[in-house]
Amino acid sequence: MIGDWSFVTGHSLTANGRKPTLNLKPETLNLKHWTLNRIKPTGKRNPAPPRFLSLIDMGLDTVKAAVVDMLEPERIRVLGHSLAEAHGKDIAGGRAQAAELADVTNRALQEAEDATETTIGRKIVPDDAVFLLPSRALAGTTVAVSRHRPARSGTISAAELDELWQKAVEKTQAALKALPNTGSDWIIQTITQTELRLDGKLVSDPVGLRGRQLSLGAYGVTSHPATLRGIEQLAERLELNIHQLIPTPPALATLVPAGDALLLNVGASGTDCLRIRHGALVDMRRVLFGGHFFSRHLSSRFKCNLADAEALKIAFGSNALVENDVRLVRRGLEEPLHRWATEVVSAINQLFPAVDSPQLPPQLYFTGGSAILPGLKNMLLYVLKDAGRTFEQSPEIVNLGERALPGFYNNPTGLRGVLFAPALSAAKFL
Repeated sequence: MIGDWSFVTGHSLTANGRKPTLNLKPETLNLKHWTLNRIKPTGKRNPAPPRFLSLIDMGLDTVKAAVVDMLEPERIRVLGHSLAEAHGKDIAGGRAQAAELADVTNRALQEAEDATETTIGRKIVPDDAVFLLPSRALAGTTVAVSRHRPARSGTISAAELDELWQKAVEKTQAALKALPNTGSDWIIQTITQTELRLDGKLVSDPVGLRGRQLSLGAYGVTSHPATLRGIEQLAERLELNIHQLIPTPPALATLVPAGDALLLNVGASGTDCLRIRHGALVDMRRVLFGGHFFSRHLSSRFKCNLADAEALKIAFGSNALVENDVRLVRRGLEEPLHRWATEVVSAINQLFPAVDSPQLPPQLYFTGGSAILPGLKNMLLYVLKDAGRTFEQSPEIVNLGERALPGFYNNPTGLRGVLFAPALSAAKFL
């Protein structure tokens, strides 16, 4: 149950340089100064994930489900995937909507499980599921801590690094509780290391090295409790064991191959703007314009109901319209696309203040169903240029999932790959 769940953290840095993460899980290490009564420290380490997992991404437009084989964590095999229409139902919308979403999720899961028989010759029905927490129910913040080491203090020990990580954890917990627009009942989900520096230089594992200044950055995410309760109720109805709840933004960051980048997840209810630095999420902003915003404009422009407008938008994005209709839809989307791009550029300016980051990183990644809309990316580049923002070099624009994702095998590509990239990112984050 959600009320019995708590946090888990690993060693500060393992031999392969893996960054530590604090995560909501059924088993946990004893963390100092933790006060939430939901936390029941047991002193246990992370269990290895089950070999077979269901990954569930509960969007407002569609529920995406995938079944994966985790036998080789560096080469995750996708055994089956499917999606089902959610029709705007929100997992945090109360028992009635949760019940409807349970049926939708069950249908997507069954189709994904049926597909596994084609892939490996037998049907896989995992007992364990990983749920992505939607960004609309999240808030996050970044912190930094440092330690000044006296001269002749010797080499850095693992215990010293653990102590600094613990300090970062405690500071992040306090910062998350103090965030505006959140309540005392919000529940912290993850705290992830973003960077580690020794005397100002990036290092992967400073144990055994000498230096005077050791600093560490961390990014924390907290969640609205209604979303957690809704997922718990849904899992109970479907008789699923919740292996882990994973916030979407830090999970998506694991798919980005570039060290420094901007990632835009254009979903149904909004657009997540993520700043990736040194391969980790360090900041994000959410713009409340997404696929539904475009559909509503098409509905008003062409005097049709919302369902028909949504179908028209999808056909436009899939190049399934005749030439005359393409011109009409493109004209109808000019104003909402410009408004969307203006809001996104405002968010980008907050993520990359011109005084600190005069130029943007050239790697620009997109995911989410509306990311494929013709004209969306060009409109963003136009508004960025109009705002005086430039890139370090000619921008490289990539739809995550359009081609095979690094670290995956047999994953969907093309439009379906773009839709499923967030769901699959949950497996990379484990």
